[in-house]
Amino acid sequence: MFLFQTGIGTEAAQGVCRRAFASRSFDLAVSSGFACALTAADVGDLLIGTEVFLGRGPDGQAAPDRVLRCSPDLAAAAARAAQGAGLVARSGRFVTVPHVLRSGHEKRQVARSAGAIGMDMESAAICEVAIGQGVPVLVARTVSDLVDEDLPLDFNLFLGRWGWTRGALSCMTHPRAWSGVNRLRVQAGVGAERLTRFFGPFLDELG
Repeated sequence: MFLFQTGIGTEAAQGVCRRAFASRSFDLAVSSGFACALTAADVGDLLIGTEVFLGRGPDGQAAPDRVLRCSPDLAAAAARAAQGAGLVARSGRFVTVPHVLRSGHEKRQVARSAGAIGMDMESAAICEVAIGQGVPVLVARTVSDLVDEDLPLDFNLFLGRWGWTRGALSCMTHPRAWSGVNRLRVQAGVGAERLTRFFGPFLDELG
């Protein structure tokens, strides 16, 4: 088993995946980490992707021929593993967006148009590379933020050249945002703990 840190966004994820698949062969691939819930959910719930697409524009829509199908066998194994671990799990469509959506209004707009249960910034790229190599793929991510939840900062500031400098300056000039950042830190901790609980039973299912 190999674990790769893709970084943030489709371009970074696609580059890491292409290099990984060029260097070795795989029986399956899993896109894992955190996601924004686009349906009623709680922080830490597991979202299992049945299909994923790259959303373009403010409403997150995509052409039907760009929808990437996840492995139904892996999705079923993930659902069984979640049940065995006592986790709340939901299965459905994922949408990958090119930038961080900060406001609940933006998230709800994508939720209405995309018909997705979860949103991230990497899964479409990971699935595209894996499927192109004939490798079955699963999306399994835990909820780190909710559809109605506004983010405390524009986290797009942290992306790109000099991103951390720009982001840090924004934090220093908006001290009230620190409570929201700490909230997200706690929520990410919950999501990480649930992912840890999930992967043991999931690997047992595969075995």
